[in-house]
Amino acid sequence: MSERFAFPLCIQLPPMVADAGNADFVDILRLLQAEGFAGVELNLNRFDDPDALRKLLSSFGLRLSMVASGAYAVKHGLSLSSPDESVREAAVAALRNMRAFAGECGAGVICGFIKGAAKENYGTATCQLRKSLAALTGAGAPIYLEATNHYEATLVNTLEEGADFVRGLDGLRVLPDTYHMNIEETGIAAALVRHNDLYANLHLSDNNRYFPGFGAIDFRAVYDTLSALGYAGVTAVEGRVHSLKADITVTAAYLAHCSRGFRA
Repeated sequence: MSERFAFPLCIQLPPMVADAGNADFVDILRLLQAEGFAGVELNLNRFDDPDALRKLLSSFGLRLSMVASGAYAVKHGLSLSSPDESVREAAVAALRNMRAFAGECGAGVICGFIKGAAKENYGTATCQLRKSLAALTGAGAPIYLEATNHYEATLVNTLEEGADFVRGLDGLRVLPDTYHMNIEETGIAAALVRHNDLYANLHLSDNNRYFPGFGAIDFRAVYDTLSALGYAGVTAVEGRVHSLKADITVTAAYLAHCSRGFRA
């Protein structure tokens, strides 16, 4: 565990050029190191040099915890549940490429927006998503099917729905997100307990979609639930920002406060 946080803390960064030549990116890595973060989730558009990224992050005591697929999916119009077979197959191919890259970095791949948008035909989308996930099963970097609210996606709004899609598929897990859970679940703690065998990463985002500490969710209670479960995975801050660097500092202080009393 981190000395500062109850559980290893990562963060999903907004899309940016993730290399040593980007001074802003390097400044953020430096700040994350100073604040005690363990790693980053990155929205990438290139997947050709995992070694360089791994070495850069390591120089700041960080690792790549997740490849986020959302920005790439938006840019290329990809959907795993599209009725258009060419679109669906392109999405599967993209995730295979991300999976190979993530595997070189010891990371996972987030399958959130890429699973499909809201207001799709439920039956068709379900059939297409199942077909896509079946094509992605097997050994390799884990793929995390994120439960996102019904305003954003037709499928997998709750952890229960995510569990229905991934159970029995090797290499696939679910990804809880406290923002989406606050909308869709009857209780965040109950859902985390019920499906604790299916996730090893938890997104921390407040009820207003800003970072923890800027809204109304009690993240100390979330930490208490994870501690009672003997949770051995990581957590990752995600959400909108007022100012990225300032918000990182605020949420780190808040989550450190929530972590007081936990044994490191």
